[in-house]
Amino acid sequence: MGSLKKLIIQIHNLSGTVLSLMFVVWFLSGFVLIYAGFPHASREERFLHLSYLTKSDFDSIQVPEHLSGKVELEKMNGQPVYRAYKGKKAQKVYKAVSLKAYGKTSQEEAVALAEDFVEANLATVEKIEELDQWMPWSYYKPLLPIYKCIMDDKEHTRIYISEKSGSIVQETTRASRWAGRLGAIPHWIYFRSLRLQKDLWAKIVMSIAFIGVLVSLSGLLAGFIRLRKRKKKEKLLGFTPYKKFWHKWHHITGFVFGLFVFTFILSGLVSVSNIPKWMVPVHSKISPKKAWNQSCDMSQFPKTSFTDLWNALENKSEIRKVAFKTVMNQPYFWVYRNNYEKADVYAAGYSGVHRKANYSKSELESWCKNIFPDLDYNLQEQKDFDAYYQPSGMSARPLPVWQLNLEDEDNTRMYIDAKTGEVLKSYNNNDRWRRWSYRSLHAFDFPFLKKHDWLRKLILIFLSIGGTAVSISGFALGIKWIKRKSKKKKSQRMYS
Repeated sequence: MGSLKKLIIQIHNLSGTVLSLMFVVWFLSGFVLIYAGFPHASREERFLHLSYLTKSDFDSIQVPEHLSGKVELEKMNGQPVYRAYKGKKAQKVYKAVSLKAYGKTSQEEAVALAEDFVEANLATVEKIEELDQWMPWSYYKPLLPIYKCIMDDKEHTRIYISEKSGSIVQETTRASRWAGRLGAIPHWIYFRSLRLQKDLWAKIVMSIAFIGVLVSLSGLLAGFIRLRKRKKKEKLLGFTPYKKFWHKWHHITGFVFGLFVFTFILSGLVSVSNIPKWMVPVHSKISPKKAWNQSCDMSQFPKTSFTDLWNALENKSEIRKVAFKTVMNQPYFWVYRNNYEKADVYAAGYSGVHRKANYSKSELESWCKNIFPDLDYNLQEQKDFDAYYQPSGMSARPLPVWQLNLEDEDNTRMYIDAKTGEVLKSYNNNDRWRRWSYRSLHAFDFPFLKKHDWLRKLILIFLSIGGTAVSISGFALGIKWIKRKSKKKKSQRMYS
């Protein structure tokens, strides 16, 4: 038993020394991430800078029957265009009147867009052929080359505009760049040259996080091994046998905050690796969400002209975007005005275009029986958020929604937008495990704390202060441990 205790302490000393600086970086950068993530161009701001579509636009445009996938109509440089999306970011742009490819965006057009977006003059512009630190994701490569517009404003704004799509793909300010350097980049190891190699990045982060789990778990065990039985009338901190400053406070802070450090690092590992399917199997070969949310079938739309759509609109003002959708085997127009996440839905049928009312329970049940014919299910209206369907800063979370529970091997639950009929969120058993082991343990994403965000952040700050204290004291001890080992080896060489 004594040799096992010694082995645990040695493992903690060695692994902790190797990773102690990374622990310090993780916790210090975590303070920044509580308030600011990686810089991004606001979807809302980009949407609100789109020009309005008018009656003359609707009268002149053609239905893009030859396009496929996600297709949207909007204005660019004063004329209506179709954006056909493929993959996560790649897209092609077509003139909506002639259906011809739009062509490349000129530098003059990019500068005009940047100046209008920021409401400031241009300082300098350059065309970059490679992604830089503020776009460290390989799925941005199809948008290259990109105009990097440096603006002459107080915020030192930089706007990135794709030559191929003519759209803004990134926006940073001096403040957001510094927040990224101090927060997201060191915390997520988002260094451009590494992050662009997605598989390599994932392996490195997983390896570091795995060692981190080993450090924190062995530290918890070592902390209990080193516990000293406190005598009566002895000071509260008498449980630690250490007298030296760094040893004493590393033991105390580790004993108090060690469990949080362990769960934080473990949840960080889950964020990169997900829950292994050998632990929580996923039986469905095709995601029920993908089966429900169909790809758009553009061949259904030529039956209807855009003039018919214009005539059917109940509100003909401030139209910024029209999306083509196929929902439950029926073609629909989603018409967006001044809210980029809320659309008015219009059905395109043989008899023309008409406004679609919210989906009824019978409509949803009919489609459910069509795509899941062999499964029993439970469908109910949900008027409030729950542990899985929560408010989000990244996408809309409308209420009410329909909650659909399938009686399949994965216990699938889906949340369906009553207005559009699309699945907004879906969970199976594996997703649930990931939700609790990552979001809850890493960001305290619990329903009560989500409703009281100030309290959630206060708890995170308090525990992060404790984690920082554990990490800094561990780093100091790691330096001392290296010095002792180096001194010992030096003396052995002298007398050998």
